[in-house]
Amino acid sequence: MIRRYAIAISFVTIAFAMELLLQRFFPHLFLFQFFAAIVASAWYGGMGPAMLTVVVSILAVDYFFLPPVKSFVVDTTAGAYLASFVAAALAAGWVSSSRKKSEESLKEARAQLELRVAERTTDLQQSNTELRESERRLQILTEVIPQQIWSATSDGSVDYCNRRLLDYVGRSMEDMRGERLLETIHSEDRDRFRQSWQLALSSAQIFEGEWRVRGADGNYRWFFTRGVPLVGTDGKIPRWYMTNTDIEERKTAEQALMKTQAELAHLSRALTMGELTASIAHEVNQPLTAVVTYGHACLEWLSANPPNLGEARIAAEKIIEDGSRAGAVLSAIRALFKKEVPTKEWLDMNEVIRQLTVFLREEAVANQISIRTNLASDLPKVKADRIQLQQVILNLIVNAMEAMHASTGRLKEVVISSSKESSKNILVMVEDCGVGFGEEIADKIFNPFFTTKPQGIGMGLSISRSIIEAHEGRLWAVPRPSGGAIFQFTLQTGA
Repeated sequence: MIRRYAIAISFVTIAFAMELLLQRFFPHLFLFQFFAAIVASAWYGGMGPAMLTVVVSILAVDYFFLPPVKSFVVDTTAGAYLASFVAAALAAGWVSSSRKKSEESLKEARAQLELRVAERTTDLQQSNTELRESERRLQILTEVIPQQIWSATSDGSVDYCNRRLLDYVGRSMEDMRGERLLETIHSEDRDRFRQSWQLALSSAQIFEGEWRVRGADGNYRWFFTRGVPLVGTDGKIPRWYMTNTDIEERKTAEQALMKTQAELAHLSRALTMGELTASIAHEVNQPLTAVVTYGHACLEWLSANPPNLGEARIAAEKIIEDGSRAGAVLSAIRALFKKEVPTKEWLDMNEVIRQLTVFLREEAVANQISIRTNLASDLPKVKADRIQLQQVILNLIVNAMEAMHASTGRLKEVVISSSKESSKNILVMVEDCGVGFGEEIADKIFNPFFTTKPQGIGMGLSISRSIIEAHEGRLWAVPRPSGGAIFQFTLQTGA
């Protein structure tokens, strides 16, 4: 503060000396030196030193330069001049001081801005460094994980594949960018891959699927792909991250299992039909016997004099009817023994049940077992493989009859019923009055090779459950409250 006021006094002194010097050469009064001193004092010292400069300048001008000289008395003319000087001096000091403050504030603001820019630049540099380090660590991690990993942008274009994936397909990263990944998918799976990928991109849902991918050796292997979207804070998806898992061995095992199940199903049908040979032979023999009988009758009617053509025609029609029935029986038996790829068709389940009860009627009578049906009249049709469903129902009925072989002193009856379980399912139940089973083995009886029969192989119920589940149904068993067992299964209808 002392320095600022001393500078102000110095400026006034210099202005005073310059004015005295000018008075020797020019008779007129020059006050611009004092204005300069006031402006300089306000600039360097602020408003306080400027006011001091104004006061000292006024006193110096009044005493030394305005008439009467060396007197503080001011006449009228000099008073107006002095008043103008005072006003101008105060204005100059205020303007200079304000300008100085504005420049200082501007410099301070500029310094603060530069400081913040520097800090922000430092933060950005640090963030970029950390981001590059994170990306480097992530890339190292993707190379270490024993998995094929790839990523894509929001529009589905592939932009990264880890080394394990590139080595498998035998390509460089440039050869996998965009949609060129599709070139490695098997041609039969390519459209399905594209549709699933586009659906995931449009719905922002998890991407999953199984397809064959060509390796560098030209061979295809099955892979399971799973992808998840990276959702930003704004709700948008900037990237997708995917993994490919090799499931070739699992697929091979599944195919081997399906083949084994098909072989076991064929074996089960053969074993079951072997037990029913006598009953089936009887069913075939009946229509054939009728054919022979009606044939002899037809000959007799034709041999009459005159020939009885009306009765002969009736006998011939009976021959055709029973011959067709025998052919239908043989066709059904042959279909049960054939190893064919399952073909699904719309079936009337009640019709399938009625056909099998006819097959089993003779064996049931021989074992003093009655077969009763309780079939719903409004049962909707189901789309299924006829031969496989015949095998399931045949197996359940035979098991029910075998469960009652040792029963004595009680009614032996198998009840087969059908009903609508819901608007989309039908329910088929096979009940017996046999020895039954406990709750603890209700699920075990469907396990492969588990059997309660000394002569059984334990595969019939296991295969039956596999067939029903392949038809998107459910097969289960419960103890019958009055003794025996209830086996039941559901199938989906076309509703």
